[in-house]
Amino acid sequence: MKTLAYTLLVTLLSCTFFACDDDHPLPPDGEPPCGPLVDPKITAAVLENHLIGFGLRDVDRILDDYTESSILVTPEGVFIGLNEIEAYYENLLPAFPVDGTVFEIDIQHVEEDIAYIVWHAETPALSVPLGSDSFVVQNGKIMRQTFVAQIQPK
Repeated sequence: MKTLAYTLLVTLLSCTFFACDDDHPLPPDGEPPCGPLVDPKITAAVLENHLIGFGLRDVDRILDDYTESSILVTPEGVFIGLNEIEAYYENLLPAFPVDGTVFEIDIQHVEEDIAYIVWHAETPALSVPLGSDSFVVQNGKIMRQTFVAQIQPK
């Protein structure tokens, strides 16, 4: 009888805290119930890790923040999944060498699952008076990112 009561209690609590509906059906195994995990602290931590990876020019660290379902939208095109996003960063990072690059964030906002930054940079070969990235972070990963920058050769 105790086992039945315990099972009913767990079922009731599960339905209360993880209620699904037509807009949020039960997900496949391994995912949070009824929608992605959204937490502004996690969003801020993912953004920080991404910026550290960029500062170190560490493609592997940058890629830790993405999944096969991630989408990066830039003026150069749309990059989907780890292979395409890796190729994008392998092409981008040499333009921002560790030595001689000054990268400063002017505005940073994190709200729920969205992070937004406005930045500027100077490199030995480029001036970037305005750059911006927007990120949608779910389940601790960047699921969507947009990037744009005004890049001027010196």
